[in-house]
Amino acid sequence: MSQLKSIERLSMILNYVYQHPYCTFQNIMDNLSNKDFFPTERTLQRDLKTIREMCYIDIKYSRSQNGYFIDHETERDFNDWMQIFEIFNRANMINEVLLKQPGSIEYIDFDQAVAPHQEQLFPTILNAIVERRKISFNYQSFWSQAPVWIDLEPQLLKEYLNRWYVVGTNAQGEFRSYGLERVSNFTISATTFKPKQKNPKKLFYDVIGLYSENDLELVVLSYDSFQGKYIKSQPLHASQKIVVDDENELRIELLVRPNFELEEQILKQGERVKVLEPEWLKDAVKKRIQKALKNYE
Repeated sequence: MSQLKSIERLSMILNYVYQHPYCTFQNIMDNLSNKDFFPTERTLQRDLKTIREMCYIDIKYSRSQNGYFIDHETERDFNDWMQIFEIFNRANMINEVLLKQPGSIEYIDFDQAVAPHQEQLFPTILNAIVERRKISFNYQSFWSQAPVWIDLEPQLLKEYLNRWYVVGTNAQGEFRSYGLERVSNFTISATTFKPKQKNPKKLFYDVIGLYSENDLELVVLSYDSFQGKYIKSQPLHASQKIVVDDENELRIELLVRPNFELEEQILKQGERVKVLEPEWLKDAVKKRIQKALKNYE
């Protein structure tokens, strides 16, 4: 139980400092006490060290502001860790309820993932990434009839729309992603490698979904006011910026590398969205809509 409390305490510290930049050491202590945690100064110092060493999130002290803040360079890692902590805390709360009331599972309906997961591969691939070991496997692409053999230097596990992908550099020197549900005959090598990408997560900062080599562009989308409420509550991308928000329209700007996944996000909004910029993306979406209409002629 102490380990569970430690994880919950770490998430509270991170969230509090993020929401209250330049808070004092005592502010953090008081907030934990208000949540029924009563740490000593030594415990909190140890927690800050754990966050830095385990989560790679640097909570720095500003002498000029006389308080603590999360270093901007590690803010992306903060978002990832908060998601992990949220999953962990939610699972722990559900577990506690089910232990007390086993029948309460009838009142929880989880989202049904349609993609089969290769759960047994996940820890193996993660270990290969950490230990810098090459992996090989047969891969059945959606675009080919027969599987192909892939030799890969794995660097990242990436989730998108209930699917997990292993991302890395293949034998042709290409940085590619491969869906775990399409992997078979998996092997891990004793051969190690030196990663070609220093921080592969950064390659996904400017995209929606999977990796794209397209140029960074400003994408402008116009939604009707009703759909705009959903887009405001769940932004398409971290770069999302609202430029018009009234009773007729929500207009947003995204600074991204346009890709197939972005087009899919636009198309699934149907008549409630219109691409304003760039012109080539507007034409591409228009052509796909026209092609879809032919299916009903």
